[in-house]
Amino acid sequence: MSTADLMPAAPQSPLPVPKLSIAPLRLMEAVPWLMLASAMRFIAYGNKLLALPAMVMADLALFLAFLLAAHRMIEFADGRTRLGWLSVYEQIELGWRVIHRVVLLLIAAALAFNVLGAREVAPHLMLGFDGIAFDQFIKAGMFWSATLAAIVLLMVVQAGLNRSVTLSGALRELWQRSGCLLPAIMAVALFQFGLSFVQAFARSGVHLFWTTSGAPTIVKNFVYFAFVFSFASLRLWVTLAILTFALRESYRRNATPATAPNLKR
Repeated sequence: MSTADLMPAAPQSPLPVPKLSIAPLRLMEAVPWLMLASAMRFIAYGNKLLALPAMVMADLALFLAFLLAAHRMIEFADGRTRLGWLSVYEQIELGWRVIHRVVLLLIAAALAFNVLGAREVAPHLMLGFDGIAFDQFIKAGMFWSATLAAIVLLMVVQAGLNRSVTLSGALRELWQRSGCLLPAIMAVALFQFGLSFVQAFARSGVHLFWTTSGAPTIVKNFVYFAFVFSFASLRLWVTLAILTFALRESYRRNATPATAPNLKR
């Protein structure tokens, strides 16, 4: 894989640290898709007949949020990507291509843990992709979600480079770049642990507000909206910031002689 599309636009400029000071409007760019993903999750949990199609739609909406956030994060890291040229239809098409591969991986992981006897862990593994933005409830699930985020980012980068998307290619890339990506996955998992603790504390406050406050329903809905999407947005953006920085560092370390001058600080 060429590194050109993730490198700074000016060939002779040094490689700076990613710019994580994100403009508020750009920070909120993925929120509409996160809203749709959350709505589909509520439908799935409340209606068994609609659970499967609702979860598929939730995962697709979450992927589109991930795609927008990944595109912006690569740009903030002074990289280049063709993802910005994709139409909405092409984004949705890419989403289907990625999601069905991810679902197969989720099923394989859940079945493997069932066979190994860890049946209480398997359901949380099935929610691994969902956990990239929304809260997981066990540490193994959080680590799995961090790993999936790295795999999906590599698939998105594949699509930005040559439009091809393969799970085997992403896994091979993950192995080849494990020196940078595995520490990043651990960092994401640790961030998930800490954020989950804070979110649990905030959740209890939101629940108390809902059950005891005499505020109008519209105010309660707004409070719940702010709770869900503030944490989902923060989880998604910080996850991608850590992984994008690590991926670019991996490109810098593995630069060929021809591209090395563009990658040195």
